[in-house]
Amino acid sequence: MNNFFDGRGGAAGGGGPIQWFHSLPPVTRLWLGSTLTVSALANFEILQWTDLDLTHLTDVFGKVGGGNSNISSSSSLFGRLEVWRLLTCFLYIGKFGWNSIINLHLMTQISARYETMGPICTRRILVPQNPQLQRNNQNNSPYYLKGETSDYVFALLFGMTGILLSQFYLLPYILSPSSHTFHHHYRFFHRHLTFYTLYIWSKRYPQHNVNLFGVIMKAAYLPYAYLVMGYALSNGEVIPIDMVHGMCVGHLYYYLACVVPTVLGRRKVVIWTPGILIEVCRWLEGRRPYNALGGGEPIVVDTLRAEKNDAYVIQNVSNGSIQSIEVNTTYALRSSNLSAQH
Repeated sequence: MNNFFDGRGGAAGGGGPIQWFHSLPPVTRLWLGSTLTVSALANFEILQWTDLDLTHLTDVFGKVGGGNSNISSSSSLFGRLEVWRLLTCFLYIGKFGWNSIINLHLMTQISARYETMGPICTRRILVPQNPQLQRNNQNNSPYYLKGETSDYVFALLFGMTGILLSQFYLLPYILSPSSHTFHHHYRFFHRHLTFYTLYIWSKRYPQHNVNLFGVIMKAAYLPYAYLVMGYALSNGEVIPIDMVHGMCVGHLYYYLACVVPTVLGRRKVVIWTPGILIEVCRWLEGRRPYNALGGGEPIVVDTLRAEKNDAYVIQNVSNGSIQSIEVNTTYALRSSNLSAQH
């Protein structure tokens, strides 16, 4: 299969904005393209924004007869099930204008930088209980060292789920519905997800230098700088809960992905990238399957001290054949089926 995510294939002969768009990393390109498409359709009234919002999770089952005056025109076509709202509520940025341009720019820059520099890796490592290999294995993390596309997709899915669940089942019990300082009645969550991504990037690369309107600072302080700016732009009247909300969910993700494994020790994890998601992303990228043994979670031995071109080889005997797994220092997984000889 051709590389579905390969931007270079579509950039041939192009230039300007088209070439720039195709130069973006895959997840960022898909996120930006989807956001522009959904927002444009709503702005040109091809779609109604009331068909895209999410006021409660029950909206997924249709707003008609659900006690809401906001009746979806799509219900006649798709019945009462409106699953698309779970996605479109993160893709619509509102009316085109200065604010939407700023939000798109921030989303694209942060997402592209995080994806290019390397997302937090949550792909599990299952280390065989071989004493010799265990002595040579110096990596105390239950995850690989370098993140890839599937890890970023999983992070976004985790963020979207966490934002929606906390929005409808946690914030109403924390913030007063009549509060004018804490506005939390949101229908769309694009900026929530943007600041979720910004936060986990700042935690992943806290010492990276950034330039915010001429002010040089460490990436660790960037989310809070935006938070102060958002509060100041409202004349101190409204705290930008969408920013705070996204950052809090981002902190939860970082805590579960990076802190918990360190505290609990090696191979004890709470969240991990599902194997099926890894397979799908690698298939779309035109890469070979992740798990050469077939099925289940990835099995691999990693090492930080292996010399160049050195590798550990694990052999798995199953159904009369031997499958050989070779893992080199770049953590590439190569497999070959060998006939069993006894």
